[in-house]
Amino acid sequence: MEFHFLGGAMEIGASCIYVKAAGRRFLLDSGIRQSGVKDPLPDFRTIQEQGGVDAIIVSHAHMDHIGTLPIISKAYPGARVYMTVMTAELTRVLLYDSLKIMAYREDEIPHYTEQDVLDMLGRVTPVRYQTEQTLADGVRLTFYPAGHIAGAACTYLATEEGTLFYSGDFAAFSQRTIEGIHIPKLRPDVAIVETTYGNRLHANRQVEERRLVERVRECAEKGQKVLIPAFALGRSQEVLLILRAAIQNGEIPAIPVYVDGMVRDINTVYTRNPTFLKNALGKRIMRGGEPFYTKEIQPVAPRADREEILGQKGAAVIVSSSGMLTGGPSMQYAKKLVQSEDACVIITGYQDEESPGRQLMNLLDGQEERRITLDGTTLPVRCRIEQVGLSAHGDKSEITALLERLSARQVFLVHGNEEAVRDYGKELAGADYRRHIYLPECGQVYQVDIRKKRQQLSNTLPYTMQEDHAFAADDAKLLWDYWCEHYGGRKFPVSQLALIWYGCQQQEETLQRMQEILTESPYFSQNMRQLFLFETNSREDIEKALAPKERTIQEVEIQIQKLFAAHSYRKIGYYPERREVVLQFDYPDSIDRALFCENAKDLLRETGWTASVNPSMNHSAAGSVLYAAFGYRLQKVSYYVDRRQYTVTVSPETAGDQEAAGAFYRLTGWDLYVNGRCLSGKDAEGTAGLAGSAAAAKSDMEFVPGGGVSKPVEQNLAFSCIDQSFERFPDQIEKKSIRHDGEGKYLELSFVSPQVGLRYREVLQEMADQIGWRIRIADKVNQNALFQIVRSLCAEHGVMPAKNPSYIPDRRTVAVKAAGETDTEKCRAVEAAFLEKTGCACEFVLG
Repeated sequence: MEFHFLGGAMEIGASCIYVKAAGRRFLLDSGIRQSGVKDPLPDFRTIQEQGGVDAIIVSHAHMDHIGTLPIISKAYPGARVYMTVMTAELTRVLLYDSLKIMAYREDEIPHYTEQDVLDMLGRVTPVRYQTEQTLADGVRLTFYPAGHIAGAACTYLATEEGTLFYSGDFAAFSQRTIEGIHIPKLRPDVAIVETTYGNRLHANRQVEERRLVERVRECAEKGQKVLIPAFALGRSQEVLLILRAAIQNGEIPAIPVYVDGMVRDINTVYTRNPTFLKNALGKRIMRGGEPFYTKEIQPVAPRADREEILGQKGAAVIVSSSGMLTGGPSMQYAKKLVQSEDACVIITGYQDEESPGRQLMNLLDGQEERRITLDGTTLPVRCRIEQVGLSAHGDKSEITALLERLSARQVFLVHGNEEAVRDYGKELAGADYRRHIYLPECGQVYQVDIRKKRQQLSNTLPYTMQEDHAFAADDAKLLWDYWCEHYGGRKFPVSQLALIWYGCQQQEETLQRMQEILTESPYFSQNMRQLFLFETNSREDIEKALAPKERTIQEVEIQIQKLFAAHSYRKIGYYPERREVVLQFDYPDSIDRALFCENAKDLLRETGWTASVNPSMNHSAAGSVLYAAFGYRLQKVSYYVDRRQYTVTVSPETAGDQEAAGAFYRLTGWDLYVNGRCLSGKDAEGTAGLAGSAAAAKSDMEFVPGGGVSKPVEQNLAFSCIDQSFERFPDQIEKKSIRHDGEGKYLELSFVSPQVGLRYREVLQEMADQIGWRIRIADKVNQNALFQIVRSLCAEHGVMPAKNPSYIPDRRTVAVKAAGETDTEKCRAVEAAFLEKTGCACEFVLG
């Protein structure tokens, strides 16, 4: 095995190790140096001289491990990039932020483009923890949780020439967001481990958290502002959870906590990936809870006035990136706060030697003049400075414990400054003469000949079920029985459970579906420490879970909202004594009865409650529709319940009356007689034309990837790409879904109305080309959102509605009856603003 250390050796930054083994070439991480003093890039020329790279393996999403991925991936597009799903999502956020920073620096040439980032992400192969991935004949990759940050992985690479363990960055201790490193008994021939703190022992974590809370409390009592510059990924989430718990427990007054910078985007990624988080936090998210924000802890809007935040009276905490004050909002806040005696800056993590954060730390010993240089400007430092140890790296004792567990005879120490690496290497060499300790420097090459490879422990599963049908919820009992009989007491990731069920490895889509079923099943639970592992429930717990439960009205309402989402009901009546709900519709005769019956069956099965429809029409709403359709020409309105019929007298008649009557029938299910003639019904004219228009609209609302596009990116990455693209637009996507049709899968995007979505045709086509997915705009409106918008606009312009607004689907129009004497100009202003915001019409009926 041959090892080339291209970066991250005798230093922290630009981690990049080139490995040649079994005729294959692998790259472990591809980071960047952020100090601004050294060359930011690893030694990529060596890769070119050695003939390229076959696979890129990424440990986690910090920039010193991923910062140059777009460069090396562009140079070798045939190399797949292996990382966890969480790391892939985080990588996208960080690299896009890097693009913004490079664009801001006008005097520098960017290292890569947005297309380079997208292309690299398109080459990502997500790898689950404890799931063996074959990279080539005789080469197998397995990821294990590394602690450190969410999604971080230790790499175990098994080849015909020997086995390699690469720690990446790791932490053995449990943090608030994640558990520590978790690896089984492994037998590597070579180990490459980080030594960030190889010559240090950490303080007790709980003691340091307590110090942070105490410092914030002291400042809050004095009415001071507190700035906590923190790494956007990992450290900020820890700080927020510490502050959240302290406020909830009354240890800190309920003061505002502002969250700014890239921290907000990282929080979103954490929320989308609960299985990578600590049990309690992940379960909170799965139950629909908010993990980070409260009424006190709030994100700062992207375009918010930060001067206004700083100018507010009273105490406040600001948690913002960057953690070293090298850029981002934290540097902007620091420019003002470091000069104030009523402020405090709390440093919580590693600070590079050249960073402004290091300048502040150097002031703690009182030896240097209290000045700091921020963004090229030297400022006096009058604020209080504190340091709290919240490191996410293992210390000397944890590194030693890891090496003892691995028992590798060939050990490389990387990712640490020279003093830490040499001190720890000397200590290791003296402790065990049989262990070969290497202290590589950047640019060095090591040839390791493993004459006697260590015998690997078997990971094979001797018993499998060999089922030939897709795993379903009804199969949970069968799998539980088999698991208890053959593997009682063991924990498995979903990949191995799929292997037990099917007898062979399965694709990611199958694993995802199986995980969803297992998560909801009463027969299995996610492990308390690691949510990606499943274990069997006891027989007693299963019986208790399967026992009939009396649902609360709140629980029934949640199920109704879920099951009857396709129905526009306006009110629910509850009758607990007979376990019945009655849904009231404006127009009960026009609802899809077959779909309602299916939904009612699902509700009965899940809650034990029956559902029925109140047969009464909302005649007030129907009247508003008629007023909207005929306006001043409407002279008389009557209705006949027994015949499900409305009759109106209008004068004068127009050519559009028949179309209006047809629309009324489709909306309400009732016939409409105009001046004694039935102009509506199933065979009303114009229906075929409407269907043709709908088909045409469908084609206009679908965006197909252009020729030459590679296969679609992973769906979470696709959603993330779309979110990023729409950040700069005023109209936001309300819902993203995966749908199927005769051509396969596509992404459906829901806006407040399809007309709003059509404003972004070019953007959506560009996104389809980039991510390789068909994209379709949902052909439906969000009626509740439309009603909320029209009410808001009415209040803004001083218009008082007499009744609740109603929606006319065929005309994509919201009808509003104004109360009393209303200024016509105000109504026209509301109509114009509504059309601008929603793409739908708004019509007032003046009463």
